Amino acid sequence: MFSCSKFPHRWGHSPDYRVVVNGQEVPVYTCRVSSYPFNTLWPGHQRPIDQTEIVSYVNLVSDEELCIEVEPLSKSVDGKVMVKPYSKGIKAQKHENKIIFSIKEHGGYVLEIDDYHGFLYILNNKPVVCEDPNAVTYFFGKGVHFPGKIKLGSNESIYVDQDALVYGCIFAENAENIHIYGNGVFDDSGEERFCEPCYEPYTNGNLKLYDCKNIRIEGVGFTNSAIWCINLFHCFDVEINAINVFGQWRYNTDGIDVVNCQRVTVKNSFIHSFDDTITVKGIDRYAYESNRDMLFEHCVLWCDWGKTCEIGLETAAPEYENIIFRDCDILRAGNTACDIQNGDCAQVHDITFENIRVELESFYTPYVVQRSEDQVYNRHGEIEIARILCIKNKRYREKHAFLGFTHEANSELPIGDSRYASVHDIKLKDIQVYCDERILQDYGTQCVILEVYNFILTTEYGDITVENVSLNGKRLSVADMCVKVEDKLLQSIMFC
Repeated sequence: MFSCSKFPHRWGHSPDYRVVVNGQEVPVYTCRVSSYPFNTLWPGHQRPIDQTEIVSYVNLVSDEELCIEVEPLSKSVDGKVMVKPYSKGIKAQKHENKIIFSIKEHGGYVLEIDDYHGFLYILNNKPVVCEDPNAVTYFFGKGVHFPGKIKLGSNESIYVDQDALVYGCIFAENAENIHIYGNGVFDDSGEERFCEPCYEPYTNGNLKLYDCKNIRIEGVGFTNSAIWCINLFHCFDVEINAINVFGQWRYNTDGIDVVNCQRVTVKNSFIHSFDDTITVKGIDRYAYESNRDMLFEHCVLWCDWGKTCEIGLETAAPEYENIIFRDCDILRAGNTACDIQNGDCAQVHDITFENIRVELESFYTPYVVQRSEDQVYNRHGEIEIARILCIKNKRYREKHAFLGFTHEANSELPIGDSRYASVHDIKLKDIQVYCDERILQDYGTQCVILEVYNFILTTEYGDITVENVSLNGKRLSVADMCVKVEDKLLQSIMFC
């Protein structure tokens, strides 16, 4: 069985691609993304449109192998054709003016020609059905809907049909037993951000939950968020499966932010964020609660600017413990693929990055902080080499004092304090890095960068293990890689 999302005919069809799946032409829709990695602190207004571009997507639902024919209408098929993630081994063939390939697995894919501009998302979803529409609190059937902000209570649910495009966002506080599911799309473009705070409910984003328990989110797409996309504040027993976060371009559009939570699983999902992709944070409001027992696995991740798999920078929590990033493809890593920033008072330990596949491309240009309103992005043609691992701890409160944080959790703690900060028992294992010919020619194996720094004297590092890192299928030694470590920290790191 194969089908696709069909919104009303007048709704946003792409001028750039014609797509046929298993002999059937499917609608190709549009969304907005960042044109280049150019970011700034909240300037009091939303990001300018001229820093963005329109791209295309198809939202498919299937339980069979798909034969896909793509006819580019604004690019030539003579260019370099890439179907990502590379680990799926998809071989595209060119036939006349078409690109033909097969997809056997569910998940998010991206078709690029020459570079990342004007790409095509291919979202291949496992069917998520609603057995009893009458039992669903908010049922969105075929069509376009404008509910605005949906406030969920305990034991409430949302179902979004694959042919439903819902202009709205989701909010819940002190609720439990929430279920959000379906194969349709939530679009937050109707919400405008008007102030700085990310932690407060002034601006919602695609989904924002406070103090909630027993949450299931399955299959739904989220696009065009006004701020952090998926927000979990002090939530417990959360399962997120096979969602799609895409078409994000506005300031602070992190993919998923997990804040002082426990027992959280995110799997089988496609997450393309403008800012950080998956980040685990701790803030003063919940500084008494640890981040613990989290698993992020079988995901395809894409970070335009920032970090991809991140601990911190906010770490106002007693502990970060048993947090695993496993079996994930990183199409673009921003400036760092695997990141730990203990910028506050936490004991960060038992963190694992395992079987992570990182793609480096010579057309990924450097990330830049915009310092003034009239500054323009002028780094075209330069190469950005993302760090594979970075562990550091810049003082969070000094860096972000303008936000008006209290000092309930100090960033530099006296020795013997019960909240004595540390980073230990960290594992980076089975990391596969891909790079194209230009990067290999210009940088060689030194394109694999590992950095470890400690800027806070009262933070202790220990038992950091780096095991089995490869580049284009060849295992690397320590000497092969670009390793930047403070001398006093060398004894904390073991390379295998």
